[in-house]
Amino acid sequence: MSKTKSIADLVTELQAENESLQSLKKLFNQACKNEFGYDVKALHDIIIKCERLEKKIYSAESARSAKSE
Repeated sequence: MSKTKSIADLVTELQAENESLQSLKKLFNQACKNEFGYDVKALHDIIIKCERLEKKIYSAESARSAKSE
């Protein structure tokens, strides 16, 4: 049989899980700073800029190849 949990128990579990995840987030952020010299937000911004640059380069190459055909 499955035991139903009260709302209070579910809230308590979610709060504990949230605290654990927040702690892991801080640890990961610190590990990124130590390894790469950037925090997670900065790394995310760098990745987005690289993706935009790749799209721009790909578009320019596609336009050039279309003109040459």
